[in-house]
Amino acid sequence: MSDPASLRGITLFAGLSDADLATVAASCTVRTFEKQAQILGEQEQTTDLFFILDGTVRATSYTEAGREVIFNEFHAGEMIGEFSAIDGRPRSSSVIAVTDCKLARMTRDRFLQVLEGNGKLAVRLAQHLVGKIRQLSERVFEVSALAVRERIRRELLRLSKDGTEFRNGIVIRPAPTHYEIAARIGSHREAVTREFNRLEAAGIVEVRRRQLRIIDIGKLQASEDHGV
Repeated sequence: MSDPASLRGITLFAGLSDADLATVAASCTVRTFEKQAQILGEQEQTTDLFFILDGTVRATSYTEAGREVIFNEFHAGEMIGEFSAIDGRPRSSSVIAVTDCKLARMTRDRFLQVLEGNGKLAVRLAQHLVGKIRQLSERVFEVSALAVRERIRRELLRLSKDGTEFRNGIVIRPAPTHYEIAARIGSHREAVTREFNRLEAAGIVEVRRRQLRIIDIGKLQASEDHGV
C-alpha cells in the first residue's frame, strides 16, 4: 500500500505515529468492490482483516429457511474480519458491499505481529471488542425481552445517530426498507410496516423517496414512556 495517509481515517489507528502508520500500510493491499459484491462468505476459511477506506458494507446471515438476519453495517474508518483474524476460525457471517467500496487488506499473521509490537494498538483493539460485546448484549436483550414496537423505536434511534439534523428531527439517507429493519431487529416486514403506519399517523416519522424523516426526535425518544 503506497499511501499511509489513507489509513489515518481508520479508528483503530488514531494517534499512531507516522512511522507506525507506515509500517501498517506496508503490510496492506488495497482492493475495490462494486455495490452488492460479496466481500466475505459465512463459514469461509479465510482470516485476513479489512479496513474500510471508503464505502459501506453489511454483515449478514441467513437461516436454513432463507430468512436474512442483518447484524450491522460498517462505514469508512471501521474494520471487518477481526474475529477470524484473532482466533483463526471461519467467518461468522457474510459481508456484502452496500455501496462501491475501497478496503485495505492485511493478513492475520501480519496483524498479530503488529499487535505484538504495539501495546497501544492492542489496547485499542481490546476496547473495540468490548464495545462489540456490549452492542451484542443490547441486541440479545431487545430480541429476547422487548416487543416489536420498542425494538423498532430503538433501531430508529440508532439510525438517527448517522442522520442529518433538521429542525427538531433527523433525516436518514438512504431510507432503510421495512424488510431491512425487520432483518435488523428479528421481526418480519409486515409488522414493521404496521408500526411505521402508526408512527406516521402519530406525526413522529415521515417516509419519502429514499429518505426517512424522524420529524420530532424528542417525541420518538419519549414514545415508550407515553405509549405513543
